[in-house]
Amino acid sequence: MGAGPSAQGGRPRPERDLRAERAAALARRGAAAAATDSGVDHLVCACGGERYGVPLAAVAQVLPSRPATPMPGAVPALDGLVALSGRIVGVLSLARALGRPDPASDADAAAHMIVLRGVHPQPLALAVDRVLGIARAPGAAGAAGAEAADPDRLGNEAASVYAPASGAAGDGRPDFVVIDLPRLLRRALP
Repeated sequence: MGAGPSAQGGRPRPERDLRAERAAALARRGAAAAATDSGVDHLVCACGGERYGVPLAAVAQVLPSRPATPMPGAVPALDGLVALSGRIVGVLSLARALGRPDPASDADAAAHMIVLRGVHPQPLALAVDRVLGIARAPGAAGAAGAEAADPDRLGNEAASVYAPASGAAGDGRPDFVVIDLPRLLRRALP
């Protein structure tokens, strides 16, 4: 017996209906998965004239900047050490870690430290000019469509993509550069 319509009224066999139902169910499942991948929250900060996003899951806290004790012979990106809640925390300059020049010191600027969690065996914080807010960048599905970062334009490979954000606080420029923390730390702390 053939795989075509049955002799009664030209209706397809039940196997074809089952295949169509399966295909429709898979399509619905894919659409539902895409809808739930609404993005990853990032803490957006300013460093010089650029905006960078640090994955919110890697942020323990944000504090006003404080003087760090310099470490002789330390890597260039390390500003020094600070004591936070009984722990010694290394403070990295995000600008220097990205290979950017330090921004000009502005006494009116509100400098911040972003204390990180779970990204390095030693407690670390990033020194930035200011924290602007939280924004959502495309997740795993959207990251493939985001514009890949140009290493010459960004200064290094630790800045992974330009992300169109939703909900970013600040000056109306919603785009920011997503920081790949493991790469940044491998580069800054050899």
